[in-house]
Amino acid sequence: MLQRVEDVTFDGDTLPAVVRAGDSVAIPVRTICEVLGLDVERQSARLREHEVLSQGLRVVRMPLGGQLRSVMAISHKYVAFWLATVTPKHVKPALRPKLVRYQTELVDVLALLYGTNMQPTRPSDVPTDVIGTIQTQLAAALQDVRLLREALLSQQQETHVCLDTHDDQIEALEGLMDDLQQQLSSHTTITSAQQELLKRSIQRRAKRIEQRTGRAVYGKLFAQFCIDLGTPKYALLPAGKYGQALDWLRRKAAEELPDDPDALPPLQETLL
Repeated sequence: MLQRVEDVTFDGDTLPAVVRAGDSVAIPVRTICEVLGLDVERQSARLREHEVLSQGLRVVRMPLGGQLRSVMAISHKYVAFWLATVTPKHVKPALRPKLVRYQTELVDVLALLYGTNMQPTRPSDVPTDVIGTIQTQLAAALQDVRLLREALLSQQQETHVCLDTHDDQIEALEGLMDDLQQQLSSHTTITSAQQELLKRSIQRRAKRIEQRTGRAVYGKLFAQFCIDLGTPKYALLPAGKYGQALDWLRRKAAEELPDDPDALPPLQETLL
């Protein structure tokens, strides 16, 4: 299903959300939980298990941390009802009075709607003054929802700024580490263990060639190694060229001893 992330107008307010083509506006569950101070995993499980609220769950793709990720979201139609099921003591202290007031007024609204017989009242039977009271209660409840949405928007903006700052810092550190690694590789030489591995590999290849041809070729192979790798001896090979040295050994073994699987000993890829 086609979807896009944009600011949508909802009851006179703008709200960043995912607009799903032919479906609804959906808000990430994690973002709402972070604003209210709720446990994300616990609330997500409650929503999935709830026979009504689970109908409002959607999977949407949103940019997070510079990448497009799939997240669980809830249709805006179900947000108000979800807030009515949240235990006030579980939300942030600063938002608790607003949530309590919203839920208290929702009790009055439902009582007016269903009456003492717990039967929905038909609109034609509702007196004008009762309708006005209901509208007033709904407007007040809607104002609390609007305040919660404003807190959500503010939290999202702060999160985006924080993520952008962290991304910039990480990129700068990665660039610095790459530069340091490059400098380290060019100014340090391979370890003694790596020197020994290169030497044994060339000696082994030379011995197997000598067994086949009767010619001593170690001096020739070592000289070719020094020329191709640009080093006068094993001990002075820069650490940054160790990978090239391993590739050189494999290539030469394949050229000179293509049918010999044991022409080289196991090669150590990483720095020892």
